[in-house]
Amino acid sequence: MSSISLLRSPTIPGAFLAFALVTLGGCGGTSSKSTDGGPDATSAAPTIEQACNDIAQAECTKRMTCSGGDSVTRAFGTMENCLAREILSCTNGLSAPQTGNTPVLVEACVAAFATYSCADFFNNNPPAPCVATGPRATGATCAFNGQCASAYCQGLKNSSCGACQAPPAPGASCASSSCWHDQTCVGATTMCAADGALNASCDANDPCGYGLICVGAVASTSTPGTCQAAGEATGTACGGTMPGCDGTSGLFCGGASGSKTCMSITYVGNGMPCGDLSSTSHAECIAGGCYTSTGSAGSGQTGTCKSDTADGTACDTVLGPGCITPARCVISGDGSAGTCEIPLGSTCG
Repeated sequence: MSSISLLRSPTIPGAFLAFALVTLGGCGGTSSKSTDGGPDATSAAPTIEQACNDIAQAECTKRMTCSGGDSVTRAFGTMENCLAREILSCTNGLSAPQTGNTPVLVEACVAAFATYSCADFFNNNPPAPCVATGPRATGATCAFNGQCASAYCQGLKNSSCGACQAPPAPGASCASSSCWHDQTCVGATTMCAADGALNASCDANDPCGYGLICVGAVASTSTPGTCQAAGEATGTACGGTMPGCDGTSGLFCGGASGSKTCMSITYVGNGMPCGDLSSTSHAECIAGGCYTSTGSAGSGQTGTCKSDTADGTACDTVLGPGCITPARCVISGDGSAGTCEIPLGSTCG
């Protein structure tokens, strides 16, 4: 019997960063705003600058509070970097031609963060005001979801431009596109899978949602497990027939077989050893990824941290480094090597 921990990469758009949206939101600030689709009667509509500052604050604050800060560390390194990159993402999205997103809608999204649960946040299931739609029909070129009538721009993982399409259903390929709401891109199959709820059936290809761990799945006999609540505190017994630990909040299941407990993940910088360093030590990378000579380090492996690289520099989707969100590793031709590019609507018609 095993306890399968299917942790999401906080830099995968997406992680959530595929958030088909309004670009990525935030609250904070004191700008006047309306949440009913139009400016209120006593103040002007918010500017792009106001709206993007607000949505960045809300986005990064939610990421911080829902993970004890670990998700911010993994994806951006610091809160300051998180805010700067989310503002950039929002600004570019609102400046894209034929986007249905507006500063007023962004502020409506900001207001909706008050009731946005951590589970929905990390399962990429945004509130309705955070999902903008535009005029572009199926097949039209796009750079942002908000340009499409379907609210989904396909093929953006490793290219500058995509095409408006219907949102993917579970079982669709996620090799070049992000998955939809309440879905995870399963690395082994590169297919979208629905996030399992508490007590749902699960296995390596059918993951559990935020805060849950697949317990009891046996790959050799194709026996499924069930999604159970992950351990949320250091010292909690874990592993075997018990749930694993909440990796989103910086915990892993370590120790001697038969007496494992939840322990704190260590965060290390560029060039440092990462992954499973020993039975009682697991390291993740600060704003980067853990890579071996053949690709991302998996369970039981040790690799080396490669920090996400700057806009306009070389990246590699298999061997690393990756790009700093919201930049994409744009590949031209065959292979996995490319260049980090910031999405700009003006380059896609």
